[in-house]
Amino acid sequence: MISYKSIGQEVYRPIRISDDIQFDGRLDEDIWKQVTPLTDFMQTTPTPGAPPTEKTEVRMVYNNFYLYVGFRCYDSFPTQLVRFLMNRDFELGKDDGISVQLDTYNDKSNAVLFVSNSLNGRFDSEVTNNGNSMNNDYNNFWDVISKIDSLGYTCEFKIPFSSLRFQQKDNTIMGFRFARLIKRKNELITYPKCDSSLKNQWNNCSQAATLIFSNLKTKKPVYITPYIIANFNQDHTLNEAGTKYVAKNTFFTSKKYIKNDAIDKILSNIGADLKYGITKNFTLNLTINTDFSQAEVDNRIINLSKYAVNFPEKRSFFLESKNLLSYSIGSSTALFNSRTIGLQNGTIIPIIAGIRFTGKQNGWAIGALNMQTSEVRDLNIPAQNFSVARLRKYYGSNGSFWGGIITNRISTQNSTISNQTLAVDAVHFFNDKWLLGFGAVSTYDSLVTKAIDKNTFFNIFAFKNVNVGFTHSLNFDLVGNKFYPALGFNPENDYGSISISNGRRYKISGNKKITFWSVNSDLHYRWKQLSQLTETKSANISLSLTGNKGSTFEFTPAAYTEDRLFNSWQLNDYITVPSGYYKMYTLYSDLFFDQSKGYTFGLYTKFGGFYGGALTTINPYFDYIINRYLRVGLKYEYNHIKFPENFSTSDHSIFNSNLFSLDLSIVKSTKLSVKMLAQYDDQSATFGGNIRVRYNPKEGTDLYIVYNSTFNANRLESKPILPYIEQQGVIVKYSLTFGL
Repeated sequence: MISYKSIGQEVYRPIRISDDIQFDGRLDEDIWKQVTPLTDFMQTTPTPGAPPTEKTEVRMVYNNFYLYVGFRCYDSFPTQLVRFLMNRDFELGKDDGISVQLDTYNDKSNAVLFVSNSLNGRFDSEVTNNGNSMNNDYNNFWDVISKIDSLGYTCEFKIPFSSLRFQQKDNTIMGFRFARLIKRKNELITYPKCDSSLKNQWNNCSQAATLIFSNLKTKKPVYITPYIIANFNQDHTLNEAGTKYVAKNTFFTSKKYIKNDAIDKILSNIGADLKYGITKNFTLNLTINTDFSQAEVDNRIINLSKYAVNFPEKRSFFLESKNLLSYSIGSSTALFNSRTIGLQNGTIIPIIAGIRFTGKQNGWAIGALNMQTSEVRDLNIPAQNFSVARLRKYYGSNGSFWGGIITNRISTQNSTISNQTLAVDAVHFFNDKWLLGFGAVSTYDSLVTKAIDKNTFFNIFAFKNVNVGFTHSLNFDLVGNKFYPALGFNPENDYGSISISNGRRYKISGNKKITFWSVNSDLHYRWKQLSQLTETKSANISLSLTGNKGSTFEFTPAAYTEDRLFNSWQLNDYITVPSGYYKMYTLYSDLFFDQSKGYTFGLYTKFGGFYGGALTTINPYFDYIINRYLRVGLKYEYNHIKFPENFSTSDHSIFNSNLFSLDLSIVKSTKLSVKMLAQYDDQSATFGGNIRVRYNPKEGTDLYIVYNSTFNANRLESKPILPYIEQQGVIVKYSLTFGL
């Protein structure tokens, strides 16, 4: 049964079944034939609002345990389906595919997304901020099977209700959206229909249709995931005489929990996670001896800005439900940065245990986390406790909210050493295009509340975001000179800034090559709070084109920047940029080709001034999916800066940097994959290698074999001579999830 209220507000009651259906991806059971399909899709690209060129039917049925969603994707030429990727968490936009999005709390702002393709690949994500943000590292328990036939392909999703969090009532209400990508046409279609000028139409939560389940009775999930690890590490360090490097081999890492070395090694390499559904909408997670050895390594960068870079979190425990703990303010400040837990100056700090509580009820969203790390005596790092509590209250029908956050980082060996953060924020959506928001934060050291104005960050922002038409944004920051969130990330304090951006995006009709073009202008002014001196002024105008196959070209013909360095900046051993006020003109271009034949190519270039020097940046990248089993990616970044001779302490005043990256993926099946990453940069003069083998026979069961290494490139230039291998290690980790 389906009734129509208005665009984007359809109400759907799926058929309830008493038993499980045959889960085979074919949709040939009688029950599927009894369901009236949903077919009223619309194009998002290349022609927003136009009818699809291929027919799509979607049906839903459910019982107390599973939601089944069946897609019938008709295709005029089934042999031309683009089918490449079958690995877990495959890259979106490369294949023909379909998606199911469920706003499980019906809050019009957040959802879970399930995506598959005709090769049974699985991708899931947490959608937040009404489709403007996605946590692609999210993983859940679900399954999918697809089948190719003469009409196109069918796809059957099997989503356990125990994997979803929702407010259980007699009538459980959720929002839902469907999407389908016809890759060879670069045609993305969505259901239900919505305003074609909106941004993020395919995963926009506020425009979702309504899904009603009656008398849904499901059990509270309890999952336990124990793990065991075997590892080997080899490091090279100077001998006591300082004459040569010697190898130190370690079998089974010891975290020094107890004095008995043998027992300590056993305890150090086992652990467990527990996930308990207190109710259907509140979840408790416990972790003991938390381990992240299987996490991917960071991609190397050449940082030519004067600010620190915040690398993304890749550890699974912190990625789940991270949106319920997040608080970002300004352009790059985060009050909770999980990489401050268990990592310090590149060193892994053992995490003894942790607890997390998350959920939603009646528009309230709650997230709380507490983690305890151990002492590392060799590095003089004390045992520490980390706490964060985040609260949001949603209102209205577009995802508006107000809320706050509290964080605390404290040394458990000296309780007088601590740092706290207290903040409030709000975002109000006037409609699906316009929003206004603000945030106010204060930080404290050891609960001292003196000079609060110097410890405060205040932010206000507004923007209009559309797919076609005018776009506008405004951001204003005021940051005190003693603002320091020890559990977060903040690249700089003591400044005020205002940024204004305006643009227009046009739809081009009747052109087979180009579908959109846009123009955008940006103005930015930044000053120091204490001295009131101007730090940065910048202005630029950019143009961009979007092709009908997904290719893009962005060109900034003239970006003007004035920037003050308050302190000298040492780029390498012999070049130092002196403090002063610098004026720079630069030109940018970014070209990206996306082809349905499996390869993509991009080229980013930048030319112009750089703090008294002349900069050239060339960054080509190439990705080729050779077949469904093999994929290779290549990246190269070249930077060349010619500085005045007085910037250098040698007769060489040119700064050059080179960064190479090779990414290779081998996928044997949906269960077995191998990823290899090799990186080299001439600033560190080292090669880095990472090989990850993952065997995932079913969701919740994983075997990882990981090899990491660092090789010295310029070993003969040092005395004593550096070893070929600076560091290498092998890790074998097995984890098994079972339910109670």
